[in-house]
Amino acid sequence: MNYNQFINEITESDADDWLYDDDSGRYVFKNNLAITIVNDRDFSSEFFEDWVNNYSDPTAYAKRFLLQYHNSTIEAFYAAAVDGYRMYIPYPRRPEMSITRTQFEIGRIINALNVGNHLQDYLSMAGISILK
Repeated sequence: MNYNQFINEITESDADDWLYDDDSGRYVFKNNLAITIVNDRDFSSEFFEDWVNNYSDPTAYAKRFLLQYHNSTIEAFYAAAVDGYRMYIPYPRRPEMSITRTQFEIGRIINALNVGNHLQDYLSMAGISILK
């Protein structure tokens, strides 16, 4: 498997294609058990950007998720935990306030267990758009 295949497996999946273990913070792809996303719980610090003030709870935290293949980290994915940890928002590109389609799809997966499928709503509240 090459890098593009790895990313495509993740981004073309549905949230239902993943198993989540809250004890370990690990998402496992049902269609290829070698692909996992790990919530790096040791990586957390306060996150300050003006767009997080658009949520009912303006306190936010920087979070890192590790995209892994056979337990080897292929790439780190960064998001801000916003609104009392209700949603993980992928870091937007500044000053455009946009994220890529890949960021959106990974964000959709890591948020599936939060407040449901409301990532698009949370992006809109912050003025973040998705690049085509």
